[in-house]
Amino acid sequence: MNRNQKGTLNPPKIRFSICCAFLLMGLFVACDGRKSQGVDVSEFEDLNADSSFAYIQKSEEKGTDKIESLSKANYFTEGIENDSLKVQALIDLGAAWYGVDLDSFYRTSRRLDLIARENGDSLGIARAYYNFGSYHIRREQIDSAYQNYFLAERLYERIRNYKWAGRAALSMAIIQKNIRDYVGSEANSIRAISHFEKVEDNQYLASANNNLGLIFNEMGKYDEAIDYHTIALEYRKDLKKNSLVVGSLNNIGLVHTNKKDYPEAIRHYNLALSHDSILESRPRTYARLKDNLARAKSLMGETEGMPELFYDALTIREKDGDNRGIVTSNLHLAEYYLRNDSTDHANKHALIAYEKSKPLKYNRGILESLDMLVKTASTEDALGFSKIQVAIIDSLQKEERGYREQFARIRYETDKIENENIKVTRQKRQLTILLLGLVATFFLVYIFIQRRSNRKELQFREAQQKANEDIYNLMLLQQEKLEEGKRMEKNRISEELHDGVLSRLFGTRLNLDSLNESQDLGVIDKRAGYIEELKSIEDEIRRISHNLSSNIFARDIFFIEVIENLIEDQFKGEMKNGLEYHFNNDPGINWEKMPNAIKVHLYRIIQEGLQNIRKHAKAQNAWIKFKKEESELALSIMDDGQGISAGDRLKKGIGMKNISSRVKQIGGTVNFKSKNRKGTTILVKIKI
Repeated sequence: MNRNQKGTLNPPKIRFSICCAFLLMGLFVACDGRKSQGVDVSEFEDLNADSSFAYIQKSEEKGTDKIESLSKANYFTEGIENDSLKVQALIDLGAAWYGVDLDSFYRTSRRLDLIARENGDSLGIARAYYNFGSYHIRREQIDSAYQNYFLAERLYERIRNYKWAGRAALSMAIIQKNIRDYVGSEANSIRAISHFEKVEDNQYLASANNNLGLIFNEMGKYDEAIDYHTIALEYRKDLKKNSLVVGSLNNIGLVHTNKKDYPEAIRHYNLALSHDSILESRPRTYARLKDNLARAKSLMGETEGMPELFYDALTIREKDGDNRGIVTSNLHLAEYYLRNDSTDHANKHALIAYEKSKPLKYNRGILESLDMLVKTASTEDALGFSKIQVAIIDSLQKEERGYREQFARIRYETDKIENENIKVTRQKRQLTILLLGLVATFFLVYIFIQRRSNRKELQFREAQQKANEDIYNLMLLQQEKLEEGKRMEKNRISEELHDGVLSRLFGTRLNLDSLNESQDLGVIDKRAGYIEELKSIEDEIRRISHNLSSNIFARDIFFIEVIENLIEDQFKGEMKNGLEYHFNNDPGINWEKMPNAIKVHLYRIIQEGLQNIRKHAKAQNAWIKFKKEESELALSIMDDGQGISAGDRLKKGIGMKNISSRVKQIGGTVNFKSKNRKGTTILVKIKI
């Protein structure tokens, strides 16, 4: 049963819809990056979940098993036959798996890549690259993540999907910022901004400007950092997303803190904390703001509420399980106690920060806690911590240098491959153009040869037609010569009869006249009888001589006599069987002026038509009629026989073909009319 028509069910779309339903049930869009080890992927959170389902909130329905629902959705994608629908379903499924199960996310991305490549779907291939980058980020495989983001950005740019090209570029910028490749990060951030501006994506324009602000803050260029953070803040205010506005206010406060403009820092932190919903909706952000506010106040020399404000933030972080936040709070407490000459407390919090940072592979926390331990530990311990710090710094510098070199190599090799591909593509294009040129040349040569062949064939036909005409003219000439010979022979016979026989008879008659002098009655009577007989012979010879000297088609009456003789000869044997013929000639036809060629063809047409009647018609009557109709001569040949069947009309025998051919030669028209058991009519019309 076909249900793909309009208004009926479409199986591929049914499977796609079912898949979507299970995706909705199992959707868990934003991954909890802060639970990963080593690499802070929270900055990639918004960049990795965007599809037709991406902004649907988490299911509030209790008992919903996300993994089970997504597994069912994965099963239904297997049966989607429409390639574009399957690619879209896998894109959405991958976005849903990202925060639920990383291995399933990777397997779905591999399927997406395979199917997209099989069908030449550039959008699907680009999304697969992007997904692989996100996967490697979570696996702390920085170089592989960067390479896949790089390939994704190039491909997205090529297909003019600037929104996702910008996200890939921004992801690379974040990676480079985290390994302190600030120059590379700046370049990719600006590249991302150029992509986002083409599609007026203000949310990600804010993110790119925010990343530039973070870069310039790390580089100590605080005024530039504030400018970029302010741009990001304005975008986020227009978007009316309080959580993002709070983040920008916090970042501006951090820059002012580093700039030692503590009043401005405190003002921005308080502005951020004035959003009442932060504590409930984003407790980690709330704790970060309180901790940063406490640090800014302590650096400015305020003692009121200290150090309780630091501990309030630490309590929230411990309750929420924010391990990186716990490290930061302990570092800030260590800094606070060190400033207030409480070395033991400072050392205690520095040790906590150090121990918490190591399992997280949080290098920044490790280095800052070691720096604090060097300042607060005993001389012997401080020396040990210092050695560890130097070793880690050297290791990190080598690692960062290695990453920068690897990123440069990725760009170089990719550009090299891309240039080679462009070269190969150009060669293929040139080869294609060459092949098309050869095909076009071959086609033109073929057309030329074909036209030449057609021209030769046309010339041959024209020559054949001329030859036929020449043959026909020769036949006419031969016929004319034959007729001329006949005429000359008739004239010769006429002359001989007139000048020879007739003269002798005339002499005989004179001799007999001389015998009339005898008065014997019996002789006289006999002589008179012979003389009369001779006169009769003389008249007969004169008549024959006259007839022999006339042309067969010279007079109208003689052509009609020929036709009558033809009809009589054709039906001579059939008249015994009851077949009668009727011939009628219109006296208005001037046969003397009629071309001989037309008269000959009419003769043959009548001959052919009468033969068909005699052989096939089984008729009782036949009618042959010449009629003048204005400027046309009409010949009709009719019978009342059995007619021609439909099958015979389709076959169109040799007789009908001959008649049609002759009519065509004299520029006329012919119409065959026949009904079963009701006879046949052949109507020929010729312009005269």
